[in-house]
Amino acid sequence: MRKHNKTGKILYFIGIWINAIGLALLWVEGIPEPYPSFSIPLIVLGVILLISTNFFKKGKDD
Repeated sequence: MRKHNKTGKILYFIGIWINAIGLALLWVEGIPEPYPSFSIPLIVLGVILLISTNFFKKGKDD
């Protein structure tokens, strides 16, 4: 994480949490019906945020 700027770090941690929530909703059984359908979009959104952190790197002069 030293190579990312502040925006990249924030996107990384938000992506990790969204991905974790999506995986938890996917694996937990017995939760009410509308919540399991949110799991796949949350996982995809988390992965997109994690990939987007690669575009927020510090410059060579920093």
